[in-house]
Amino acid sequence: MSKLIVVIGATGTQGGSVVDTFLGETGWKIRGLTRNANSASAQNLKDKGVHEVVAANLDDVDSLVEAFKGAHTVFSVTDFWGLYSNPSNHEKAAAAGKAGNVYVAGVEIQQGKNVFDAAAKTDGLERLIFSGLSNATKWSKGKYPHVYHFDSKALAAEYGQKTYPDLWKKTSILQVGFYLNNVLTSPWMKPQKDENGVYVFSFSIPATVKLPLIATEEDTGPFTKALVEAAPEKNLIAYRAWQTMDEFLDIIRQVKGVKAVNKQLPSGTEWEAVPEELREELSENASYFEEFGYEGRDDPSLVHPKDLGVDVQLPSVADWVQKQDWSSVFT
Repeated sequence: MSKLIVVIGATGTQGGSVVDTFLGETGWKIRGLTRNANSASAQNLKDKGVHEVVAANLDDVDSLVEAFKGAHTVFSVTDFWGLYSNPSNHEKAAAAGKAGNVYVAGVEIQQGKNVFDAAAKTDGLERLIFSGLSNATKWSKGKYPHVYHFDSKALAAEYGQKTYPDLWKKTSILQVGFYLNNVLTSPWMKPQKDENGVYVFSFSIPATVKLPLIATEEDTGPFTKALVEAAPEKNLIAYRAWQTMDEFLDIIRQVKGVKAVNKQLPSGTEWEAVPEELREELSENASYFEEFGYEGRDDPSLVHPKDLGVDVQLPSVADWVQKQDWSSVFT
């Protein structure tokens, strides 16, 4: 009989990659979870061959319990930035007297806890792959306590480890690295063209800091498959290349034939393009990368792809750059 993988966020970037990977695997059925099972994107999942598309709500444990029934594997992802971009959450944050990022971090922590609560009630579950990130407060020894979009995922995972030791023995954490497509989608990373026709990229991350670069929309699925095949209790930092932003920019220059430079943003929080309530968070985020690593390098549970014992074949960063539509970036 085919095994069932339940994919949270099946119409999103990470979940969509997991769907695409397991559609190509024999012996698997896919149940895609989405907020609206009648949407055009949900219909697209059905057209691609997804066995079931059902509505589920990360804020509702009972809906997750129902959606997880019969699962061999659950892939879980929560979305801090999606929550942050929802205007209703800013209204709720204001009513609670909190900054928007602080409020949505609390929401994301609870959503992650809900996943563990529901997974613990799922008979026959063999694997939970939980998309998380490192705990910046913990691994910086309290130096950087405001990297909410990292810590919210890590705190949910720590809840699962403490509350459900039997489930934890079936769980692996997938730390998805720094999105390559940030340079295409983030309004804070879009370059400005100067009077000499040079595209000036402004990165807050120091040029010497190597990052785990990943094509999230392509690579999340293969890494999830590898974690399902490997022994559980892994904490994987997933990436296509371990490079600095300067090295990444070199590839863009070579592949696209453009003139581009990296202008280091000043340290501190005076970034005009960034909402004021996010400046401290993103400033600490960059400093955390520099001093303690994106992945929290002192975490003894951390493993790299080479440590999995499962071969993950991915294209190069140059291949990714070549495939993208850069018309909104290089005008």
